Amino acid sequence: MNWFQKPKYPVKEQLPRIEHHEKLPEGAVELARTTDPNEGDTVVFVQQRDHLSILKADSWLLKDGTLNYVCSQADFPLGVLPWFADTLTEFRKPPAQGGLHAGAMTSADEDVEGEMLCIQRAMNAGRGVGGYIIINRSRKDHSARLEEHFSPHRITFADNFLYDAGLLDLIKDLGEKNRRGEL
Repeated sequence: MNWFQKPKYPVKEQLPRIEHHEKLPEGAVELARTTDPNEGDTVVFVQQRDHLSILKADSWLLKDGTLNYVCSQADFPLGVLPWFADTLTEFRKPPAQGGLHAGAMTSADEDVEGEMLCIQRAMNAGRGVGGYIIINRSRKDHSARLEEHFSPHRITFADNFLYDAGLLDLIKDLGEKNRRGEL
């Protein structure tokens, strides 16, 4: 039995890996920065050419006094910004208003600038709060250790981060800038 996940779509070449949110590679531009109210992670939106890398960075002291630092990275086409705001609105509509069927947990895969994206409902997006996951099925996650195992890029945002802490407004603003060709 083979337990390795295979990609559903052609896999795109990896973007440069960003090891630290304060040390961006040459040519990368920080578009925005915010703090996740649940975990305290720093979330940074970084433009790498015509792509977007969303970084989640956190650090903490270990018992021995050593500083532990983690910076995760999820990559998408820049078009994810307007797409996410629009698709999330449709995803949340009740079935009677043209939304997904009752109990739906995932949107259909959609081609966004040549990459296959979807939104999934997350039941626990941080500290018992629900949220949403953006999945890019066209890119292999940087943390996938085994060459033969495919794990898509994904990032999860809690409802209270999106709606109460202003993340969705930030994404909408960046999406409008992208639509106007300002990114």
